[in-house]
Amino acid sequence: MPAPRGRKPRGQGHERRAEILAAAKTMFVAEGYAAVTTRRLAERVGLSQTGLYVYFASKEEILFALSQATFARLGDALREAIGDAAPGPELLRRLARAYVAFGLANRDEYQLVFMASDAPLKPFHAGKDLSRPFEEQGVGLQAYLTVREQVERLQAAGIITEPDAAVATQTFWVALHGMVSLLIARAGFPWADLRALTDSLVETLVAGLARG
Repeated sequence: MPAPRGRKPRGQGHERRAEILAAAKTMFVAEGYAAVTTRRLAERVGLSQTGLYVYFASKEEILFALSQATFARLGDALREAIGDAAPGPELLRRLARAYVAFGLANRDEYQLVFMASDAPLKPFHAGKDLSRPFEEQGVGLQAYLTVREQVERLQAAGIITEPDAAVATQTFWVALHGMVSLLIARAGFPWADLRALTDSLVETLVAGLARG
């Protein structure tokens, strides 16, 4: 592990928040969330522990900030993938490819937000009302609602006949998460072609959700 940096002089505080988040992400992934203390994190970025608290009140707040940033970027990637796609299997393929690509391109963030068993993230959906406007939802739920909106389009087009949008959306999300988690956790396994594997998963999901 790199040696702690010396304390920074005044006047460079605008860089500190980003530095703290970057260092925390590295340490959480490498050592496990529970093993990292705010004292050691502060030393890593050249701050006193009290100085760290100027930017973040707790280790949990740092983890939450990292998670918010990850969900925001995932939501952007999903919305970009949708583009002008008509409601059909290709729409789900685009979403699936974007989700898988995001997870594999951001392995540290994905592991921390979705896979770290010792990271006490509060569920983004806890106590939330999904009927509220999209803009009033947190970024985690916005990513979820982006997928649900497309599932509802496919329901309206008769492509997905599972009547419960929550069931259909969560089936899709759970399947993709399982795939990405395995690809990350077992990177050395002789996986099939990634695009073919992703598209095959989508076709299986579409068939399973079409309960005519």
